[in-house]
Amino acid sequence: MPLPSAISQMRFRPPSVYQLFAGIGVFVHLILLYSIFEIYYTSPLVKGTKPHPITRGVPLARRVVVFSADGLRSTSFFEHPDRSPYLHSLIRSNVATWGISKSHVPTESRPGHVAMLAGFYEDVSAVARGWKHNPVAFDSVFNQSRNAYLWGSPDILPMFVADLPGAHADFYTHEEEDFASKDAAGLDRWVFDKVSTFLTSEDGYSLPKTADRQIFFLHLLGLDTNGHGHKPRSEEYLSNIATVDAGIAEMVALFKKVFPDDSTSFVFTADHGMTDWGSHGSGTDDEILTPFIAWGAGVRSLASKQVINQVDVAPFVSALLGTAVPMNSVGVLPLSFLKAPPQYKYQAACGNLKQMVEQYNIRRLEREANSLPFLFKDFPGFKAEVLNKVLKQIVDLQVQARLDQAAQFCVEWVPKVRDALIYFHRYQRFSQGVAIAALFFTWNLALFSISARNSKLAVLELNVFVPGKPTIVFLLIGAILIAYQSLPFTNYFYFLLPIYLGSFCTRVLNLSIPTVSEALEAFERFKVATKVDLQNHATQWFYSAFLFAFPLTIFVAAFFERSVLSVMLLFLAALPYVQGNQLYPWNAIWCASATVLAVFPQFETVGKNPVPALVVVAPLVAAGILHVFVKRTSATRAFSQPLFNVLQGLLGISFLLNLLTVIFGHAFFLTKVLSWMSLPAAFVLPLFSAPYLVERLAAWLVCLFLPYSLLSLAYESLFLVMFSVLIFAYLRLEFSHLSDEQFLQLELKAVVHEQSEAITGPFTLREWKRAVVFIALIEVAFFGTGNIASLNSFNPTFLRNLISVFAPFTMAALLIIKIVLPFLSLALGVASVLHLERKPVVRFSLQLMIITDSMAAVFFFFLRDEGSWLDIGISISNYIISMATSVFVFVLLHAASRLLPADIDKLQAYFSKPKVDV
Repeated sequence: MPLPSAISQMRFRPPSVYQLFAGIGVFVHLILLYSIFEIYYTSPLVKGTKPHPITRGVPLARRVVVFSADGLRSTSFFEHPDRSPYLHSLIRSNVATWGISKSHVPTESRPGHVAMLAGFYEDVSAVARGWKHNPVAFDSVFNQSRNAYLWGSPDILPMFVADLPGAHADFYTHEEEDFASKDAAGLDRWVFDKVSTFLTSEDGYSLPKTADRQIFFLHLLGLDTNGHGHKPRSEEYLSNIATVDAGIAEMVALFKKVFPDDSTSFVFTADHGMTDWGSHGSGTDDEILTPFIAWGAGVRSLASKQVINQVDVAPFVSALLGTAVPMNSVGVLPLSFLKAPPQYKYQAACGNLKQMVEQYNIRRLEREANSLPFLFKDFPGFKAEVLNKVLKQIVDLQVQARLDQAAQFCVEWVPKVRDALIYFHRYQRFSQGVAIAALFFTWNLALFSISARNSKLAVLELNVFVPGKPTIVFLLIGAILIAYQSLPFTNYFYFLLPIYLGSFCTRVLNLSIPTVSEALEAFERFKVATKVDLQNHATQWFYSAFLFAFPLTIFVAAFFERSVLSVMLLFLAALPYVQGNQLYPWNAIWCASATVLAVFPQFETVGKNPVPALVVVAPLVAAGILHVFVKRTSATRAFSQPLFNVLQGLLGISFLLNLLTVIFGHAFFLTKVLSWMSLPAAFVLPLFSAPYLVERLAAWLVCLFLPYSLLSLAYESLFLVMFSVLIFAYLRLEFSHLSDEQFLQLELKAVVHEQSEAITGPFTLREWKRAVVFIALIEVAFFGTGNIASLNSFNPTFLRNLISVFAPFTMAALLIIKIVLPFLSLALGVASVLHLERKPVVRFSLQLMIITDSMAAVFFFFLRDEGSWLDIGISISNYIISMATSVFVFVLLHAASRLLPADIDKLQAYFSKPKVDV
């Protein structure tokens, strides 16, 4: 039996309906968060492949020695031939193949060495492990060798030998890696000494001198360490090149002495380069281009510079050793580098193609088995029949003894098969992406239909969650199709949830349709409506769509480019004048503060370069603004003069503390004590303000600024001053219908409970404008001084007034406090508006969720599974931030709505209540 409409508020409606809807919402968001890791970030490695050895006879080289100069960029190597006389002598004397090895983003040590020695690019599923380790076991040139010997860094070697019994690996400790060391080249000398000791010891003498398929790997980390610590143009970096060159010359002589059979090949290259400022990870030429030199047995000398991809090194080393190409390699054998008879070249190229074709066949069969027969689509222009013809043609060429043509034909088809392999790896991404887009749309529609529903209508019952018979039929058909394709279990949620939510929306709308008489009246009005009326109606719909879509585009763009915030703030600056608001001087204050704030996104992010002068000046600016405000409004209403005198005094103390820290370069003990006291004071002092909204908000804004100013490093404290002014002006403009006297006399009342006003009901244009402005200001707080998607924007130096020793948990807590304070200031301003209008926080939060989830839907299609770790990480963080914003804002607004009316008298009354024994 429905409840009377007089009590049709959320608190007194059947709570299970709204609780169940909230539970569905939580579940939907968890599915949306998890989906990106299954759709975008799965391992590209194909399981179940088998090796295809190049030859079981005599290889081109019995052993290969690989030198990896970690962090050596090609420009530094080729522009300073005097620093590497030995390696350049090989190039000048025309006894080597040389050129450029093109690495692949992310240009980091682990993926670079995996590409070089295993032949595949970064496994993006490593994002779940913080990029530290390859998430799945993989094959490499070491696994295919008979014996493997490795020396170098503990960050690189273990991932190759962890599951390789019998391999010899010797690496130094993490403590020996010091980015600030003036002798990082010592890491390379350590490697050379260890190799020399090994080869001249009993272990070296006991090595089988004629055994084949042996690989020696020397990882040289000194250049990377010096590049980070001293930059690539420094003398330390260039001297390290000389150290590497001399060490390689010594190693070559030693190997020729220990193995005098002239059956040793040498390969010199690097995992990645480095920028001028000592970083790597992105895709600039300095980071991607590395030197490559190969000489010795089986290597053809080429006079001109060659260019290969880093993943091509693995099949090249395999061809020299005669071993199978690593089973997950996507590299292409550089045939021209081999000094070998046509038969051997054909075997090497054919082994490369067979290994790629096997990966393709396995992946294709997986996708075909998991697809409906009439929907399965082969790689464009590359059907199985085509590949069979290609393989037959290769066999025909071999039979005709046209081995060079057969080898070249094999190599030409390897990239084509690789493209097909990538296509089938991403085969289901489109359909799953469409399903997720449908899930976003139906969830937002459900959110809108239940929150914008007229509160005067009958209360929703639990049966609204029960799907109708047509929906059940569609769900069953969908489940059967998913089961038939043997798709992962999560696909049931991706494809069936949109159907269920669509049914839910339909049932809510069915319960919300007007009566028959109302429908007939609406139809009659439509019949008599003029063309102008219809045009006006269409224009109104277009305006509403524009009001939603245009800000949404700006909000998304701001995540990619901070300077968009400046444009956004300039739009906001003009808002009072566009709306015809003539409330002087508040419209001018709003315009001025928004325009000043528009300057901050043009600065570099806080943390790179401290600006002590602005840190010192900011409390004085805040004190000046507070003084002018109190003086100008004192004629209308007397503020709590003692409290504001205290606040101005505290701002003065903040100025002195920052000044002393800047002058002496460190914080005194008293500075630290007072700085720590500012944290609880920020939440206690506002409780002593009078129960008037304007005074209470002013007290909160000033008090929250106090600890923030002591945690500042550059211009961010000035940013919060102007941001607080903007928040206060926003509150005033929201109630422009009141006079200044009425506005200043507004009293705080009890907390707005959810039953005081209906949460449901059509959203007004004013509500949408308020939500848009709030999201805009949230983004200003997010990115106005940095980018919290990457905490690299922040510098631990900002903690100097509170702590001076390394304490990670304390530092993290203070960083979170600093990040949250601007958001809390904004939340208090918006909570003030909701408080005065008696609007529940829940309704406003639901409206914000519609916007932020729409942003998340856009970010879903901007997710990246290629590029630097930073690019991939930021694309993920943008998505997660937009998904989490609504929850974050909901919590902040609830906290602000409780903090705002709280004062010392209420707290005393609450704690002095006698406890009743039960």
